[in-house]
Amino acid sequence: MGMGTALSANQVDPRYLVSEPTVLLKQVEMFMRASLQSAPQTSVSNSTRIQEAVSHHLQSGGQRLRARLALSAGKAVGLKEDDCIIVATVVELLHNASLIHDDLQDRDEFRRGHQAVWSKFGSDIAICCGDLFLSASYAALANVSKAGALPKMYQAMHHRSSEAIYGQCADLSITPEQMQLETYLAIVRAKSGALLSLPLELVFLLSGHNSAILCTEQACKDFAVGFQIYDDLLDIDADQRQSNGSGKDRDALNIVSVFELMDAGLDTAFDSKRLAKDLATEYLLRAEAALTQLPVQSGAMLSECSQNIRGLLNQLSY
Repeated sequence: MGMGTALSANQVDPRYLVSEPTVLLKQVEMFMRASLQSAPQTSVSNSTRIQEAVSHHLQSGGQRLRARLALSAGKAVGLKEDDCIIVATVVELLHNASLIHDDLQDRDEFRRGHQAVWSKFGSDIAICCGDLFLSASYAALANVSKAGALPKMYQAMHHRSSEAIYGQCADLSITPEQMQLETYLAIVRAKSGALLSLPLELVFLLSGHNSAILCTEQACKDFAVGFQIYDDLLDIDADQRQSNGSGKDRDALNIVSVFELMDAGLDTAFDSKRLAKDLATEYLLRAEAALTQLPVQSGAMLSECSQNIRGLLNQLSY
């Protein structure tokens, strides 16, 4: 399925994220590995396979969008560098847990040109590997400097993780015939928007800007919708170029397919791709408007991404 994977998909043009990674990002990578290796390891035979799987997944890389959002927002609101690194690590560990499990559920054999964990190590190891990333994310958060903020931060992690899980369950179970526009939007907001919002939310909870969280949630979910639709449009073009006549509908939940299903049997002639492009632009503009309301330009990086995606949308030939 194409839905819900746009923010980490291999095929998405990376030009939407043009800011140079900060030097702190290297420290995030180090802390991620340290967090995944911090628990006592058993000497039971073959138990080391999990660490092989962890290393293999981390080698696939990624742009670390969520980590970069946390670092950028944390710096803007004046968090200590160590706290910025911790929050960035937490959200990346949590996000990567979801990627490992998503690949298994979707039976995607490759991620960023590398074999997916389940494809290389088997389904059982993939489940355990994803669980280890998930557990490590909660342990990593315990290192923040303000212990008093931890209860609300842990609650936020659970809240957004639960939201993403419910969205994933809906995505896995729904059929194209059941898909309506509002359902599509709800699934995208839950699957992609929830964990995209979390970096900023954790930064605000740690820095005392709790009142910004509602606006953050709306902005990130609107951004996620715009991004997903952009990715869907890229998928449609790729499907048309790579069609082999098998009739296999690989992206049944693509927004263009949703519009075409809505139009089925009606005496209309609207352009589903153009409609999708306009809808993506609308949601990205909404996201940018909300991001300007966040404290001390802490939403600037995501706003930059949104503007870049709108530019890429305008380059599409419909």
